[in-house]
Order: sequence, then C-alpha cells, then structure tokens
Amino acid sequence: MTVISVNNNQSANSLLTTAKIAATVSAVASQQQATPSTSVSIGQVASSSPVYTITKPVLVWENVSNDLITSKIASNLGSTASNGGFSGLGAALLQRFTQSGGNYSQSVFQQTSASQTDAATSLASLTRQSQLHGTAENQVSLSIKTASGALVDITMGSDNDGLAVQVKVSKGTLSDTERAALAKLADGFQKAIDGLTTEPPKLYLSGLTQFDTSVLSSVDLHANFGTASTLDFHADSNSRTVKSTGAAGTVAINVDMSKRATLGSESQQKQAMTQYLKQFDSAGNRGNGDANLMTMFKDAFTALNSNTGPSASTQKSSGSTPIYFSLNGTDKNMLTGLADFTASVTQTTNTNANPMRPGEVDAFSYQVSQTSSITGSSTQDRNITQKQQAHLVASYHKPLAADLQLNLTSDKSSQNYLYYQVDDKSESSTSIQYHKGLLVSAAVEQSASTSTRIQKYVQGILQSDTTTPVTAAKSTDLLGKLQSAWQNDKSGMSFQAYLSQHTLPDLSSLVLLQSDPTQLAQAS
Repeated sequence: MTVISVNNNQSANSLLTTAKIAATVSAVASQQQATPSTSVSIGQVASSSPVYTITKPVLVWENVSNDLITSKIASNLGSTASNGGFSGLGAALLQRFTQSGGNYSQSVFQQTSASQTDAATSLASLTRQSQLHGTAENQVSLSIKTASGALVDITMGSDNDGLAVQVKVSKGTLSDTERAALAKLADGFQKAIDGLTTEPPKLYLSGLTQFDTSVLSSVDLHANFGTASTLDFHADSNSRTVKSTGAAGTVAINVDMSKRATLGSESQQKQAMTQYLKQFDSAGNRGNGDANLMTMFKDAFTALNSNTGPSASTQKSSGSTPIYFSLNGTDKNMLTGLADFTASVTQTTNTNANPMRPGEVDAFSYQVSQTSSITGSSTQDRNITQKQQAHLVASYHKPLAADLQLNLTSDKSSQNYLYYQVDDKSESSTSIQYHKGLLVSAAVEQSASTSTRIQKYVQGILQSDTTTPVTAAKSTDLLGKLQSAWQNDKSGMSFQAYLSQHTLPDLSSLVLLQSDPTQLAQAS
C-alpha cells in the first residue's frame, strides 16, 4: 500500500517507500495453433494485448510521524471493530499532556487514484482532511476549561476509510498542574468512548466527573455516530447534565450541584442510590421498558450522582440581599443526601404495534425528580423542604399466554393479545422548621398510586377491560422519632443538647421515595 504525506512529502519519501507491485501473465500463440492471448499488467504495459490496470489504495497522511497516536491511528484504520476507529485514541490524546501541552493534529484516509503524486498536494486531499476533522460520520469532541481560563478542545472523526484527531489549546497556556489534571481524565474519556461504541451502547460517564474543580472548571463531551446515536455531557462545580438519544429512545438527566449543604454522607448517598435504582427497575418492569435503554438510564444516573465531593455546612440564598443558612447534622439526617435532580427516560414510541388498531401504541415514559429549598429570615428561623416525585406512563402489548408468540397484523385471526396501559405516580415531601434556633417541626408526607388497565382481545373482539387502581399514603413525624430517641437515651440533657452532641438515629431511609403503594402501606 502506498503511503503519502500531504504536509511533508520530502520526509515521507525518506521514511516511507512507495510500493508498486507489478505482475504480468501472458500466453503466446504458436504459429501452428493459434490461442487467445491475455495480459494483466499492474504498473506497466508490455504488449498490444488488452491491459487492465489496478491501483492499490493510497494512504494519505496529514503529517509524517512515528509517535504513539499515529501508530494507534494506523492500527485502528485497519481494524474491523465497531468502535468508530477510536480504540485507545481518547486516552492517548489526554495522556499526551504528561509530556506536551501544545496543539496536535493528525489524519489519514485511503484514496484510490491513478495519480498518486497528485494526491499528495491536491485540493481534494486537503478538503478530505478538513471533512474528517469537522464533519465525519462519527465524531467525538471533548472540551475542557481550566480554572485559569485556558480551553482545551480534543476532536476525533472517522468514517469508512478515514480517521482524524486534533488537540487545540487556546485562551492561555497550560500549567503543569492543569496538564496533570487533564491526563488523569484519560481513562474516563476512553471508557466513555468505548461504552458509546459498544452494542448496545453504554453510558460510562463517572470517570468524567472525577476532576478537581479548582483546577479544571468544566468538562463537555459531545459524540455522534452517524444518525444512530448522539450524546451531550456537561460537568462543572454547579451542574452535571447528560442527554443521550438513539434508536431505542432518549435519556436526559440534570443534577444540580450548587446546593452542597443538602448533600449527605457517602453511606447516606449510597442508600438513596440503591433505593432509586430498585425503583427504576420496578418502573422498567411495570412499563415493559426496553432493558438496554433502562440500563443506560441507570448508568447515567449513577455516574452523575457519583464523586459529588464533600457537603457544605452553609447555603447561600438567592436575591439582592442573600442569607447564609447553616445546616446541621440533624437537618441532613432527615434528607435523602442526594443532590437535586431531574431525570427522564423516554422510549421511542412504536406506532405500528397493532396495524388493526393504530391507537394502540407501545410507549414508555418515566420521569423522576428531587427539589430542595431553604427559606426563612435567618439560620435561626429556617425552613427546609425537599420533594421527590416520579411518574410512569406506559402502554404495551402481550400475548395471551407466555408461551405464545405475538404477531399482530391486519388479520383478525392474529388479534389475540393483552393490551396494558400503566399510569403510576409517587411523591415524598419532607418539611423541617426552626424557630429561634429550636427544631419545632419535622415530618414527611408520602403517597404512591398505580393504575393498570388491561384489555383482552380474542380474534379481534374485546373480551374484557379492567382497570386496577392501588393507592397508599403515609405521614411520618420525624421530630417525634428524634424525641423518642432522646427520651430513651436518659442522659438527662436537654433535647437540643442531645441533637447536637449525640449520634442520631438514621431517618433518611424514612424520607426516600417509595413508588409501590403496597410497600409504602406496609412500611413502619
């Protein structure tokens, strides 16, 4: 295969040899017995017989180099793996900052041309390079802002016969500390890329949340792989967001990191995450959600709620005259411990699920959120509220029995099925009030409802239509539980002294969202 450099042709000739393979097969007819003669020549013409010229593909490089990144590009270009050609490249581009803080650019593409010399300098080659860097079918870009103001842009692009990478540093120079922080993101960046290019895709994003915001102020990842899937991820000290869209549906999550005073301990957050992930599984089962899409949702939710850092003791209110509210251990013990968030997963609606009844669609939509607020005239007179909500709306078709195949067509004989419609809601609202520095009220109100409608059709005729609602509500006096613990302690100290000096019972598990009304009713 011929290798050509667009930007350094002389070096290319000294380092890389242009290989031309020629072969000629001919048969010469004898005078006594005439037979047809055929000549196949590559690179030369030696007879008047028909000649067929085959030109091997040309590798056109942007720059001649033997560095690690160029070697990986060369290896990936010939790979058949379905990873966009980006295997190991993301990590290599960030690890490069351990040795250099400057710009970098490299690209290569295969070109079949009768004129290999012209290919090295042609406008078409330069245009192809630009296309790979900016508008290739598969694109990944990582943009990182440093606390000092410098901007680092890393881009990768690929298609069937080309691959390009680029590093640009602008708006300042990188310090050694910043370069080291960039290099630490190498594994997380590569894992995110590898997850996106697997089948089915995965959202491995936690590695991109593991950075010191005093050194790197923000990280943004954008990726698209043809029209099949897109991803947008952002993380800074105040927020984390992700939106992923693919053939199966859309995942969107926003985590508010600005209210650090409401964050709990690591064990408290782990407890809340475990509960939420269980409820996500329950929602997926209740609504017959796409398993791979739900896995992406759970992975993204876990990633954006990981590596949150330490909790703060004060929270600044908004407004022209802000108030600094102080939260103590008692307050945090009655909250979930998680940062506020909004999250949703929406499955691509199948409008052709039942050709005979277009109004019956297969759909899945799930939203869940948490919002917290701290109000009042001062820390001594503060009010803390935290509300969690979830809503599932889904519809889907099932066969009449598990061992039967569902194949709905316009033929009435195929119309044997169950059609489910699910509508579930749940809420948990915690309220904590202080007056003149004393805890005067703390309670949580919880509710959950499920509605399941099942329509049974046999030979296209409706046999039954049933709706089953289940509801439950619960109120828990958190202040009363604290007072009971104080009374059982029998230490003789005041209630307020007990709250500030003793290890308090864990009440955070009592405020967590519960979407199953049956379990909510049974909880003590």
